[in-house]
Amino acid sequence: MPVRSKQPQEVMPKPGVLMRLDPEDIKPSQNNPRHLFDPNELEDLKKSIREKGVLVPITVYQPKGQTKYSILDGERRYRCVLQLNTEDRDFDLPANVVDPPTKIAGLLYMFNIHNFREAWELMPTALGLKIVIEELGEDETKALVRLTGLSDAQVERCKKLLKFPERFQLMSLDPEPMTRIPSNFWIEALPVLELVEAELPALATRFGRDNITDKLVGKYRDGKIKSVIHFRRIMESYDTSDGNRAVRDLVLRRLEQFILDPALETRAAFDEFVVDKRRARNAVTACETFISALQQLKLTYTTDDTDREQLREALKQVEAYCKSLSRALEGRDEPKPQTVVEE
Repeated sequence: MPVRSKQPQEVMPKPGVLMRLDPEDIKPSQNNPRHLFDPNELEDLKKSIREKGVLVPITVYQPKGQTKYSILDGERRYRCVLQLNTEDRDFDLPANVVDPPTKIAGLLYMFNIHNFREAWELMPTALGLKIVIEELGEDETKALVRLTGLSDAQVERCKKLLKFPERFQLMSLDPEPMTRIPSNFWIEALPVLELVEAELPALATRFGRDNITDKLVGKYRDGKIKSVIHFRRIMESYDTSDGNRAVRDLVLRRLEQFILDPALETRAAFDEFVVDKRRARNAVTACETFISALQQLKLTYTTDDTDREQLREALKQVEAYCKSLSRALEGRDEPKPQTVVEE
């Protein structure tokens, strides 16, 4: 764990001076962790600004020795105004000009204001958190929650993303949503990668984690992993085989095949393990529910002869089916019907 050597300054900047600035006198902050600006969201905001102007001031500061102002909060509004002004509009920007913060104080301010108003995408959040960890020498989850305003779960998910090399992280910063690899892909894939390293060491050594990750990315892009949550089918198949070494070995062989065969789809590879387990669990629940329902009906007190006969006949059918199913589960053949010899 890193040595905790630094403490941040006050997160929220002190009230500044309200000014109206030419967008040409403003520049985006180099430390803004947001990275991703969805074109559709920008278009909606631009439409609003076109009709009403910028209603909420952005927050800026003037770095020492520079003439332009850097943005602490409001880069989307700034981007929209720049675009509108290329369309022969002449918008300026209302701005709250504050004292220059330190790098870490500015970053923590961005974290807190955006988490309060609208959360960033997970990968930009993780990369911003990485800066906080490095600058403050602090990686304890509770401390990071207090500093950034993120939840425990968000911090833990970000830490998982930071386990991947930069080239994979950049795939989740693709400005084009259709080709962007969602941040959750890495979180869901991580247990599978760790399972390969633990249970398929020969495969892990042969290719290495990064090459195996590339194969999973390729399968996702080709639609062979149709949803990132389908990684859970792999883990569920492995986890539910606990106690049955033969089934577990089969799951691991299927996992190796899944990684090596680009055409093998997740559900086709693992549904048989998951579905069978779920089906058995549902059957056990159905049996328990059936018995409980019969007990609550207190059928032993049935007095009407017709009702009793109908009930006995129904129970015989249930008994016959249960015996047949029990024999099938034991792996025995069904008994052959006896031949009736006429006298």
